[in-house]
Amino acid sequence: MALRERRAGNPAAPVRPPARRAVFGTWRRKLVAGVVIAGAVGFLLAEGLSNATVYFKTADQAVADRASLGTRPFRIEGTVLDDVRHAGSTTWFSIYANGVTVRVVDTDQPPQLFKPGIPVVLEGHWQGSVYESDLIMVKHTANYVEAHPNRLTPQAPPGTTP
Repeated sequence: MALRERRAGNPAAPVRPPARRAVFGTWRRKLVAGVVIAGAVGFLLAEGLSNATVYFKTADQAVADRASLGTRPFRIEGTVLDDVRHAGSTTWFSIYANGVTVRVVDTDQPPQLFKPGIPVVLEGHWQGSVYESDLIMVKHTANYVEAHPNRLTPQAPPGTTP
């Protein structure tokens, strides 16, 4: 009745205040937004931790995982064999680890310390059965060897010297 009187022109009639609308929406919207944000944060943490835990794959691991790795970039570790060939800025060579040899082609100039018999970590991807490297990293400091004596020990196929 108060609303009718107000409409009829009665200024003394009580008026209901307008319904307040929540600033951020209903509690359901807040819940959905919270779940989406928590899921996104969880996904980013899981991806970041899984990528950060594996610095490189050894040659045998990379060969075993070739199908799942596809052409995605990753790092591979092995000892350089004595089949190194250079032509312009391209270098062809093989690395060896745990009984497996991987053929490698690198399209950049290798570092000065690059030579047969040294352990290297390469960045690149599979191109068929050949690993295409974009970067060759040579572990050479005495501090690294002292801190990790068994990590990058030179390896070579039986009957050869690293």
